[in-house]
Amino acid sequence: MRLQNKVILITGSVTGIGKAIAKRCVEEGARVLIHGLEQDLGEQTVAELGAANATLVIKDLADEDAAQMLVKAALDAFGKLDAVVNNAAQVGLGNIQTTDAKWFRRMLEINCIVPYLITQAALPHLRETRGSVINIGSVNAWSGEPNLMPYSVSKGALMTLTRNLGDTLMR
Repeated sequence: MRLQNKVILITGSVTGIGKAIAKRCVEEGARVLIHGLEQDLGEQTVAELGAANATLVIKDLADEDAAQMLVKAALDAFGKLDAVVNNAAQVGLGNIQTTDAKWFRRMLEINCIVPYLITQAALPHLRETRGSVINIGSVNAWSGEPNLMPYSVSKGALMTLTRNLGDTLMR
């Protein structure tokens, strides 16, 4: 089991790709912090993974205290942190004619700024465990799509952030 005794914080993990990542991590021996917005789906996910393997945090990532709260919850539940998977994403339609500043800012906040803040909050603990961060991107980061403009831009920003942090933190 490649992830035996590892603790992994996974945002956006009560459904979809995040839930699949959480399931695989547990299959490989990890314990996981599950995060999402839907209490019922989160409780169902924890039940599927086993209460000894998973803990749940329901939190809007746009909340000012979200990053610190998620890291603290993982540490409180499992005593350490080995990895962060920034999977949660705001997805929605928009183009130059239909996207207002509020919607664009929400996309950037959830898809780029929050992963940065979670990484920043987790970094001291990840250094202790020689841990890592995985940011889930999108092909839209490079190719874009006319009716997914703010999403594509925010994922492009996340990929640039990922490369920058990789270069900076490897030193």
